Amino acid sequence: MPRDGAIVFGDLIGKLDDLRVSCDKCGRSGRYQVQRLIRDRGRDCKIVDWLDQITADCPKKATVSWNDRCAARCPDLPRVL
Repeated sequence: MPRDGAIVFGDLIGKLDDLRVSCDKCGRSGRYQVQRLIRDRGRDCKIVDWLDQITADCPKKATVSWNDRCAARCPDLPRVL
């Protein structure tokens, strides 16, 4: 799978043990073990694609207002990459 400049789970090896996900709009929050994500999804899985998958059921994902849309993100990524 081409990276297209995307961050993949393999980029997190040795940098993070857990990947946090949070959203101020919908209140989603969670912590995922990086090694488990790599085992289940592969080291080349793009984090942006994974975020789209885990937030697919969010009611705020398809809201009409851009200001109220789900904004799930991984707050630890900017510090480690």
